Amino acid sequence: SYSSLIFYSLTIDNILNIIVLLILVGVSIAMLTGENGILTQAQKAKGETEKASEDELKKLTQLEAATHLEEYEYEDVSGKKITIPAQCAVSQIEGENTLANGLVIIDANGNEWVWIEVPESVTASSTTDGEIESALISYVSEYRLEGYSDTWYEGCGLEEQEYADRYSEMLQSIKANNGFFVGRYEVGTFDVPVIENDPTRKTVIQKGAYPYNFVNCSQAQELSEELAIENKTSSLMFGIQWDLISKYLETKGVPKSELKTNSGSWGNYRDVEFAVEEGNKYAVSTKWILEKWNDIPANYKKTTFDTDGDGVLLTTGATVRNSKMNIYDLAGNAWEWTLEKSASTSHLCVSRGGNYYETGSYYPASGRGIGSTPYRDYSHGFRPVLYCTK
Repeated sequence: SYSSLIFYSLTIDNILNIIVLLILVGVSIAMLTGENGILTQAQKAKGETEKASEDELKKLTQLEAATHLEEYEYEDVSGKKITIPAQCAVSQIEGENTLANGLVIIDANGNEWVWIEVPESVTASSTTDGEIESALISYVSEYRLEGYSDTWYEGCGLEEQEYADRYSEMLQSIKANNGFFVGRYEVGTFDVPVIENDPTRKTVIQKGAYPYNFVNCSQAQELSEELAIENKTSSLMFGIQWDLISKYLETKGVPKSELKTNSGSWGNYRDVEFAVEEGNKYAVSTKWILEKWNDIPANYKKTTFDTDGDGVLLTTGATVRNSKMNIYDLAGNAWEWTLEKSASTSHLCVSRGGNYYETGSYYPASGRGIGSTPYRDYSHGFRPVLYCTK
């Protein structure tokens, strides 16, 4: 009938309309999402804007640092006061300007440092170097290891008297300031990385740099000193300072088991999986030898480019996941040379924290490795400390 024909026509039209609407919805969803979708691009733009803002704040802090010709006192929101070295300024980035999260300072060269608190009560009754040392060793006793000590040896990068003077300066600095500054990142370089040590490479303590590897302990000490600022000492850490950092992280909520037993949950080791932020770089390890550096695309996981399971070395600060209290890559990534001495007669040099081709249970963040004085390879880098003396 005519009415049935009309109904049939309406039904066909409705179906066609629904199909068209579904197609439009599908197209809209594809436009909104997907690799090149509006939402995806908007999120990417938001991330780039935030990164740009962070970079700008770092540059502003660096410019401010150059205006501080003398050291000055900074009062945290909690009311605590610490001495900021001359040519340094407290980071203006949210989450980096409080002791609760890990106070970050940036020097006039753009290098970043984090404050390591040592409770005043630890050294309150101490005066002499020996008393301060004993108090600190007692405080960090669970991170000490028999057969390792802060004792001079030929090839550490310092002369014997220089070592003794530096150690005394460090102890008195901790007593006077209730802490010290440590490099926020492993020392790196933005220059093209090379296999052999190249003294023309510029050293930085900044995010996104190639770890400055292939140096022995003595070379690492010499390079650390070049990162000093006016009237302040930059040096490799003594063993007691690494132990103090471990204790500091423990007091800030990092489980002792993650520092002493297995640091895989926040370190770059070959047996753990995690996402790496876009814009960083990685170098694959094949039988402990690093291949060329490659760009990391968006949302890549470590196993995507670590197909052999030998581990990958990452540029500094590659992911927040590998940080504690604003300090990056203290666990894994690259071994870090120190001024600590081992009891081994042939392997005197001590490195700390493990590396990319080890496991988090074999070499946790507080762990120790040893090497001969000339030893250097792809997996060894370094991280200095800065003494804020009065």
